[in-house]
Amino acid sequence: MHVKSCKGEAIERYLKEDFMNLEIFEHSRFGSVRVVNQGGEPYFALVDLCEVLDLGQASAVKRRIEDDVISNHPIEDSIGREQFATFVNEDGLYDVILDSRKPEAKGFRKWVTSEVLPSIRKTGGYQVKTPQTYAEALRLAADQAEEMERNKPKVEAHDRFISGENLQTMGDIAQSLGWGRNNLFKELRAQGVLKKNNTPYQRFIDAGYFSVKQTPIKNGRFNKPQTYVTAKGVDWLDKQVNGNKKDQLPQTVSR
Repeated sequence: MHVKSCKGEAIERYLKEDFMNLEIFEHSRFGSVRVVNQGGEPYFALVDLCEVLDLGQASAVKRRIEDDVISNHPIEDSIGREQFATFVNEDGLYDVILDSRKPEAKGFRKWVTSEVLPSIRKTGGYQVKTPQTYAEALRLAADQAEEMERNKPKVEAHDRFISGENLQTMGDIAQSLGWGRNNLFKELRAQGVLKKNNTPYQRFIDAGYFSVKQTPIKNGRFNKPQTYVTAKGVDWLDKQVNGNKKDQLPQTVSR
């Protein structure tokens, strides 16, 4: 008689619970995206996001995002086998969306932020319910407005990105993030992101958050370095100056 070990039973129970937590979001335009509930937080299947957003191999995208937004969960492949797949949380979702230049990415992002995420937070799952009363309709509208406002900096960055405006000035970014330009410079200098001349240290440029261009001044007789923020940098800056938990800063690479 075969007796399962405690460890084997625990793994089987974990797999079963994960399968039970798996939901599939369907959209007529974007197809399907699998999601699991981990501690009350939605995690999206990276391979599905890459297919919707035309980003190629999920393994290549995984190497470009932070480890702390990633989790592995079992899924069933096309021939019924159990396989572990990479899922990303909400922060990882935005990182992946920002990688896409596909025009449909804007519509996909709006669907997720205005419909899917508010519904998940309210019900614990993706359940689109028609409001039955005027009060419910007002509450739904307020929830969606709150979600869209919370994601406004990321939304604006992505819209500019897929429109071809890859770089934004620090002044524009400060306004999007709810900061004054000079106060944002001061905060980033205090964090060790910017130098005294308000240009970023090289490691932050290498990380893909900033670009520095020489801007002609005084009728072109002199050049002055000007700091620009990439689409990826907007999301990162939002976490650094507005988030409760700041990301780990890129380390200097020994050469």
